Amino acid sequence: MQLLVAGGAMYVEVFNRGVIPLAYSIKKKNKAGETNTYLDGIYLLFTYFTKPESISALETTLISDDNVIRSSSFKIRKRKY
Repeated sequence: MQLLVAGGAMYVEVFNRGVIPLAYSIKKKNKAGETNTYLDGIYLLFTYFTKPESISALETTLISDDNVIRSSSFKIRKRKY
C-alpha cells in the first residue's frame, strides 16, 4: 500500500478476503533457491485510482516479492451512459 501511495494512487481501499484454499497446489522457488508448495493463500483486493505509468512499478515489486504467489492487475473503465 505504501508503494501505491508513493506512486500517486488515491482512494486506496484494501479488501481482505482471508485465507482461502487454492484450486491447485502451486510450487514456487524463493530467492534463496528453496522450493515451497502452497495449498492455500491470503486473498487481498486493492482498489485505487492512479496514473498508468505507476502500474509497471507495482507489478515489478509484486513479482519480485517472495511472499506473493500470484498477482494480477485490471484496468476498470467508468461507463458512460
